[in-house]
Amino acid sequence: MPNFTPKLDKGSYRCQFLLDGKRKSHYFGTSDLTTAQLLADQMSLDWRFGRFDISLQSYKAQSIQQHNETSQEKAPERENPKLLALWDEWVNSLQLSEATKNNHYFYTRQMILRANPLADEVEWFIQEAKLSAKTWNARKSMIAKCLDWCKSEGLYFGKNLFSRLKSRKSQKQDNIQPFSRREIQAILTALEENRFVNPNSRYTHSHYVPFVRLLFITGVRLNEATALTWDCIDFQNKLIVIKQALGKDLESGPYTTRKVLKGTKTHEIRYIPLNDELIEIIEGQNKETRFIFPGHHGGYIDTKNFRKSVWKPVLEKLGVKYRYPYQSRHTVLSEVTKTQGLMAASKLAGHKSLDMVSRHYARYTDEIELPSLTDD
Repeated sequence: MPNFTPKLDKGSYRCQFLLDGKRKSHYFGTSDLTTAQLLADQMSLDWRFGRFDISLQSYKAQSIQQHNETSQEKAPERENPKLLALWDEWVNSLQLSEATKNNHYFYTRQMILRANPLADEVEWFIQEAKLSAKTWNARKSMIAKCLDWCKSEGLYFGKNLFSRLKSRKSQKQDNIQPFSRREIQAILTALEENRFVNPNSRYTHSHYVPFVRLLFITGVRLNEATALTWDCIDFQNKLIVIKQALGKDLESGPYTTRKVLKGTKTHEIRYIPLNDELIEIIEGQNKETRFIFPGHHGGYIDTKNFRKSVWKPVLEKLGVKYRYPYQSRHTVLSEVTKTQGLMAASKLAGHKSLDMVSRHYARYTDEIELPSLTDD
């Protein structure tokens, strides 16, 4: 955007800027800095929202009164700009990394772009039914913050109706249901025996047995398990170092499918004890591969493809109620909560507080037995 900063020149204020590739010198027609700055600010604001007066007549001191009258006539337009323009101003002010912008901010912008609403229109958002309650609430909050910032910056003078919208409650039933030991054993056996491999497939299910066993023992997130490299294993101190995860390379664009190693979800390193069963699993893997649990081609496991072509058909053929592979984490943490308490489960999960474990996993402990006041 051009720089309209007023500078004093022979007793009168002017600004210099480029317009259509040509240098322009505009005199505000005043020796008063406050008036000149007011006109310069108006030029900046009009440029931002695509209503710049290229004749420059609106930005002269003698036309301030006329300009104000015109502004009043245009008040509905000025006070109710397009939401997309405000959104872009706010996002740019946050100075986000490309990876961050290419995630939730990008998809929220696409949603705004499709509807192209004015800043005080909310029906288009209320009627959005495709989003989950969690995503809808998150985007509502982001747009509300955007409008708050624009009001504070003098870019928007209307009402922030998004801050008044009530959050949605999830209509889905709680899908956190741990696997039973019988279900886990049935899944592992079916994978081991390649019982449900498609006859036309070149790949075996048994390849994934060590990976699935690790999930049901450690409770690590899928993208943490797929990211395990040999430097993550401390055999001397019997520890697995959870320091990285595989995630989309959002720096390269919002639609990327390429994955790269990143930090963990909490951006912190945690340690998981390496018991004899895990040592047996890990030592049985090929040390020539980069990842301890590689895909069939030697790179990382594509968890989406694993879920579609291996996990889902095996559960369906076994008659086991379908749950995402991520439920292996819930299964482990529920078991640890039951046998060792909230503190141990929270430490294993990498949560900073007991609240998350308490809300999601403590309910799956055995029924409470009340103490008796009578002797047996």
